[in-house]
Amino acid sequence: MADMVSTLAWPRITGIVSDLDGVVYRGKNAIEDAVEAFKAWQAERIPFCFVTNNSTHTAGDVVSKLRGFGLEAGEENVVTSAVTAAKMIRQTYPAGTRTYVIGAPSLKKAITDAELEITDKQPCVVVMGLDREITYEKLTIAVDAILKGAVLIGTNPDLLLPTQTGFEPGAGACLTAVSAAARVKPIIVGKPEVHMIEAALSQLGTDRASTLMIGDQIPTDIQAGKRAGLCSVLVTTGVPPIDDPSLLAPDFTVSSLKQIFLKR
Repeated sequence: MADMVSTLAWPRITGIVSDLDGVVYRGKNAIEDAVEAFKAWQAERIPFCFVTNNSTHTAGDVVSKLRGFGLEAGEENVVTSAVTAAKMIRQTYPAGTRTYVIGAPSLKKAITDAELEITDKQPCVVVMGLDREITYEKLTIAVDAILKGAVLIGTNPDLLLPTQTGFEPGAGACLTAVSAAARVKPIIVGKPEVHMIEAALSQLGTDRASTLMIGDQIPTDIQAGKRAGLCSVLVTTGVPPIDDPSLLAPDFTVSSLKQIFLKR
């Protein structure tokens, strides 16, 4: 693994794709070094786009949160797993497709905005995101629908989410339970898949060879970045790294985003 503070090994960077939870903030609290780093990159006119597996917030929610930390951003700077999931469903299924949703209001909004029908009656698709009001009944409806032929789609496989006091179960925890019970492999929308990374690259208009991917989780953020061909940086302000030799390693590991040296 490359030295974390080496200024010799850093590639030329023209754009940044970054995770949010555990990178820019933990729960409701900003990670000050990260906010300062993004402000500095913004002053240098380096474009960035945030990609979040968290489906509990709309792009507008994220923008409001970032502005509350003093970081200016627009909705065009945010790609969410909720909207990406809805777009992916519509690529295969027509308007009005019956869809059962386990998730926050933001995920349900994305589904209805895509002209899909939310119902628990004979759904063709089951979409699962983070649901802090999860019940056994919801899990039962999902499993039953899948066993009767519905497709299972997960916004992300994250097992843990960083909070201001520690960690909480992520969407992947319940997704794993449903997929195990129904004995199916879910279609994953968010990281480690590259769908959101590709959307961010399209938004940025930068070449992937000179675009940096920043994240705090090796199984999701780093794998997505590496699969998309981006130089990938692990920042240790979020979920603790796991030791899994089967996973692609980050190109750099830093404890603060201020350690990232951007050559133009």
